[in-house]
Amino acid sequence: MFRRISGFAAALTLAATLATASAFAATKTVTIRVSGMKCGNCSSSVAKALKATAGVKDVEVSSAKGEALITYDDEKVNEAKLREVINGTGFKAEE
Repeated sequence: MFRRISGFAAALTLAATLATASAFAATKTVTIRVSGMKCGNCSSSVAKALKATAGVKDVEVSSAKGEALITYDDEKVNEAKLREVINGTGFKAEE
């Protein structure tokens, strides 16, 4: 009986470890240069489009700096898709 309990405990520990590791591995942050933004309304448009994208967790867009700081789940969305979303707003995501 001890062997069955210790086997169960080991399996439970392994499952918890894997779940924790995958939760941290999925979150990434990227800064994308965005050209063409001139004002707060421009940055608001880009931020709104990014926030509506599945997998995006947080967005900070600055027209003054010309960049978007995006935190996202890389299992749901990738950087190429984020660039597409920015380009779809009429501004240019720079490489």
